[in-house]
Amino acid sequence: MKKLLIAISILISVSFFTASAQNKSFELTNDEINTMNAAIKGDTNLSKLLGLFGEPVDLYKKYKINLWCTDSIWNHDQQSIKKIRDLGSTRHFEMIPLIDWFTKDNSLTGEAGVSYLIKTDEATILFDLGVNEKDENPSPLQKNMTRLGIKPEDIDIIVISHNHGDHVGGDKWEGKNTFSFTNHQPPLKQMPVYTPVEMTYPGLNPVCTPLPTKIARGVATIGGIHNPVFFADIGEQAIAVNVENKGIIIISGCGHQSIEKILLRTEILFNEPIYGVLGGFHYPLEETRNIGWIYKYVVVGKLPWERLTVDEIRANCELIKARKIKLVGLSAHDSSDGSIAIFKQEFPDEFVNIRVGERIFIGN
Repeated sequence: MKKLLIAISILISVSFFTASAQNKSFELTNDEINTMNAAIKGDTNLSKLLGLFGEPVDLYKKYKINLWCTDSIWNHDQQSIKKIRDLGSTRHFEMIPLIDWFTKDNSLTGEAGVSYLIKTDEATILFDLGVNEKDENPSPLQKNMTRLGIKPEDIDIIVISHNHGDHVGGDKWEGKNTFSFTNHQPPLKQMPVYTPVEMTYPGLNPVCTPLPTKIARGVATIGGIHNPVFFADIGEQAIAVNVENKGIIIISGCGHQSIEKILLRTEILFNEPIYGVLGGFHYPLEETRNIGWIYKYVVVGKLPWERLTVDEIRANCELIKARKIKLVGLSAHDSSDGSIAIFKQEFPDEFVNIRVGERIFIGN
């Protein structure tokens, strides 16, 4: 009942901020219009991309509204969300990347998506399901699971970070608000599934978790955090695992929330220090590998004509250093080689590679 009341409160808050936005002026200034028009004129790809979504001025105004609403909701949530006091802990933490760009060896398949198997004392959790870009059966995820000796029956819990194709098993599943291991939806054993938005799966009853939610002893989601990019509002949740005598390890899918908000939310939820941050944090500094030209237009907190800079990445590293975090891993599925190189420089002792099949283990 308490969670229901909190959820209702959040829904009322969302409605309030959305309604409040109607009473504010989000008209563009002349400087904003001129800057946007100059950027569009000088960038053919940007012009084409904006044309797919609508009139640039309307898109810009909608973005300003979304930004105001999500900032207001964030500030409200940070004041109202309470600590998870009965989280418990696990003596052992293990993360095995099943899908990411780089692999441990050539027998495994890499792709531009995320799927991590997380093991604790009591639970085996599948965090995201990759992208299956070629719509294969068996999918790259299934091939890697077989190669690593992992069966679907071994999984106790599924958690979806956010409803994007590279995390739910393919673009076709994103459009249907569902997910899958492969190009169809095979029967799965009964298990809890936690999603940041309403999703379905045949025979299962996924639970939408906009609020921080304990999902196993020592494991919780940190709740959905919304951040808009110019073209959409993205709601994403991360996982937090409390390792005994170490602290909280955060596992992120894409990091659309921003590392700053992820860290701040985690500090509100738990008394334990943050021990590690692992996964995707969306630093497409330059075009490389799978990080194509379109990535530079969809950086959270940036207008499409603004570019992520080295200084901004280093500033994010300082946020991690300030907390004396001892374990840092950056996914290559949404961060470029230049960004990964910066993280390796900034964290020479703390950095671990995230490669398919390469086990990350913390234990007592």
